[in-house]
Amino acid sequence: MPLTRHVLLVLAIAFASQARADRSDWVEGSSAQTDGANREHYNRAAILPWKHFMGDWRDATDVAQGDAAYAEVEVIDNDTPKPVRWNVTTLVKQWTAHEFPCQGMFLRVTGDRGRIAFASREHEDASLHPTLQIRGPSGTIKLTAIADTHLTASTYRSQGRARKLRVSAEPEHLLVRFDWSDLDRFGAIDEATLVLHSTEQYGSARIGVFRCRQGHDEPPSPPRLGIAAKYDRDRGIEADPQVVFATGFERDDWREEWTVAEPEDKIDVIAADANFQNFEALQKRALRSRIAKGAFTALNTTYKFEKETGDEPEEIYFRYYLRLADDWNQTLQGGKLPGISGTYGRGGWGGRKSDGVNGWSARGLFRMTVPDGNPLAGTTPVGFYCYHADMNGNYGTNWIWNKDYRGYLETNRWYAIEQHCRLNTPGEIDGVLRAWVDGRLAFEKADVRFRLTDALKIEQIWMNVYHGGKQASPHDQHLFIDNVVIGKDYIGPMMATANNR
Repeated sequence: MPLTRHVLLVLAIAFASQARADRSDWVEGSSAQTDGANREHYNRAAILPWKHFMGDWRDATDVAQGDAAYAEVEVIDNDTPKPVRWNVTTLVKQWTAHEFPCQGMFLRVTGDRGRIAFASREHEDASLHPTLQIRGPSGTIKLTAIADTHLTASTYRSQGRARKLRVSAEPEHLLVRFDWSDLDRFGAIDEATLVLHSTEQYGSARIGVFRCRQGHDEPPSPPRLGIAAKYDRDRGIEADPQVVFATGFERDDWREEWTVAEPEDKIDVIAADANFQNFEALQKRALRSRIAKGAFTALNTTYKFEKETGDEPEEIYFRYYLRLADDWNQTLQGGKLPGISGTYGRGGWGGRKSDGVNGWSARGLFRMTVPDGNPLAGTTPVGFYCYHADMNGNYGTNWIWNKDYRGYLETNRWYAIEQHCRLNTPGEIDGVLRAWVDGRLAFEKADVRFRLTDALKIEQIWMNVYHGGKQASPHDQHLFIDNVVIGKDYIGPMMATANNR
């Protein structure tokens, strides 16, 4: 299919939307908020996990979790405060040559069993703060740490902003990152030395320096196009043989298009010229959903396949456009977003644990808005909230759409959200859940066991917006939904949406 002007507009938006600096940085955080790096996460506030328990690193040969340190030093226990120096010239030259992303240094014990304490950048004596000393033909500069913390296997709490950093074989690992802005003008590097000040030693330990390598940034790529690429702004898409249902909420009787459209007092359609919450219409009108202060349910609308089509599928694609209003700010807890389900009023939602026979669901979810000071500040993580036959506990499993950080949504911007569900073969663990944001894969899981019997099908598209959990919304907040399409094949983002982003 040739690239039309509409497709090119969408591509331009797609490439621009990927430029978010430093989003893969580990976060210092604090023990009070538990919002930074810990044993399981490199960014706890954004629910971004390490690939490996207790952190991800690369060694001097670029081996993941390897043992070839860039530099090693034996720290002797002689009960004497002292500076400790590592020659990290090779690592710093690799960073300045842009061979690898500069994500910080990762220090861990490589020999002996001692515990070594170092002064952090929060220590009251500034002369003891971590530094990186760079020497070259133009002189010497000293870089100060802009973030440091340590990971400990014994607690989930973040250890950032503590006065001391620890490295031990328990294990405890130390992370430190520096401000590189001055190096742009420095020129050639002859030697680079990491300097930490040990304040206490509890046994000797050999400590190696490695390269932090967390996250999953990907090269820019065009969105995947689907059924919607054939229809300008989705016009006429409802007649496509692969489309089951489509609506843009343009009809005055739009409620009649759905099996159930509730709650009536919290949903309505809003016109393109309405001056509300910096709203810009995707087209003429969109569905507005209000989470009222002190309330939970904001949208509970369904499209039931048996009633509307006479048959329940085992595989379906579901795309809708979502825009979070500028009063959207989740400060207490997360909640639910539209998704796909087969609960049959028996099980698979609301604490009714799925047992593979009573029901299942794969609604969307949102989590708390990422706080200020975080590389993803102001965004809302979204994902799947799934009740399945292998779930633990009575409540659904959370799967955040964190592939290349695509499931982190800003306010006042339209996103094409698409979900794909294929039920597992009874007796097999081969069920599929996928999600795309603006046509890019944001999540994929191909080993979900939704059911133990083929009596469970895909019962409905569940257009649900719910605050909770158990805590009501602390204030009024809104979101908008438009251009819903349900299909038998991948739908993809609609064309010609650039002016409404």
